[in-house]
Amino acid sequence: MPKCRVHVDLRLCKGCGICVELCPKQALRLSSGLSERGYRYPELVGECIGCGTCMMFCPDFAISVECGEVGGGGSA
Repeated sequence: MPKCRVHVDLRLCKGCGICVELCPKQALRLSSGLSERGYRYPELVGECIGCGTCMMFCPDFAISVECGEVGGGGSA
């Protein structure tokens, strides 16, 4: 089964929340903590399906999505 991860570059993210609002699976939320720049950032809280919507609509190009097969014994 493919597993997807969302990577957020905290140096670029300004915490606008567009990714959170547009995620079709509601798999993202804004963090309760702040980045070094003082912004709340998106974090994965559900199952990412790898659609790339968050990455496509991020105005700061701060998000990338990586999907791949995860074998037995690996951790997500």
